[in-house]
Amino acid sequence: MLCLFVTSCVPHRDLVNYQAGIPEAAVQPIGKRPEIIVQPNDVLRIDVFGPTDRIVAPFVNQSSKGTTVFDVDAIQLGGYLVSERGTIAFPQVGEIAVGGQSVLEVRNVLAGLLEPFMKTPVVNVRLLNFRVTVSGEVGQEGALNVLNERITVPEAIARAGGLGEYANRRNILLVRESGGTREYVRLDLTSADVFTSEYFYLRQNDLLYVEPLRAKSGAIRDQTSKTVPIITALATILAVIINLTQNR
Repeated sequence: MLCLFVTSCVPHRDLVNYQAGIPEAAVQPIGKRPEIIVQPNDVLRIDVFGPTDRIVAPFVNQSSKGTTVFDVDAIQLGGYLVSERGTIAFPQVGEIAVGGQSVLEVRNVLAGLLEPFMKTPVVNVRLLNFRVTVSGEVGQEGALNVLNERITVPEAIARAGGLGEYANRRNILLVRESGGTREYVRLDLTSADVFTSEYFYLRQNDLLYVEPLRAKSGAIRDQTSKTVPIITALATILAVIINLTQNR
C-alpha cells in the first residue's frame, strides 16, 4: 500500500503554475503584441467605406452579406482566401500581393489602390481564420476560433478546459508554422518567464501540446493491478466457503 501511494501521487510542486520569477510588489511593462502576418490559405475580411454606398458598392464582397459575428464558418466563406502565392483577387483592382505583410500593411496598400476610385477611402482588414489548437493533457482538446486576433498561452489552455491532473507544466510544446518553416518551442508554465517570452502571444494555426507526467502512466497501470488483490480475496473467500461446506 505504501508503494502504491508513493507511485500514484503527484507532488504539489508539479501542480502549481508560475512558481519562480514572480516579482513582489513590482510592475512590469507589457510587451508589444506581435503583429499578425498574412500567410497563404489565410482568409481576410475586407470592408471598404467611402463617401456614398453607390461608390463603395463595387468593392463589397457580396458573399459576406447576411452573416453574423457568431457564424464563423459563414464569415470565412465570405472572406478573401489568400492563394499559395500570397495573393488575393480584389474587385475592380485585380490580384494583390498580401502574403508576408501585416494586417495593417495590407490595409494601407488597399487604401492606396482605391484612391483613384474614391476620395479618402477607409479600409478595414481582419483575419478570419485565426485559430489555435490545444491537445494533450487538458480538459477538452480541440481547435479554438479567435475573433479578436489576440490570445495568450494561458488563455488558450483555459479555453481548452484547463490543465489536467497529470499535465506536465514544465514541458508545454508549441508548434508554429511561418514562412514555409515549422518551429518547435518548449514552454515552462512554472516559471514567470513565460510572461515575457516572445511566444506568450499565440499566432494563427499555432499548436499547443500539453505533455502528461510520468505519474499518469503509473496511475493507469495501477488501475489494472488493483483488480489482482480483489480477485485474490474473492478466491480465498470462495475456498473457505467450499472447505466449510465439505467439512459438514
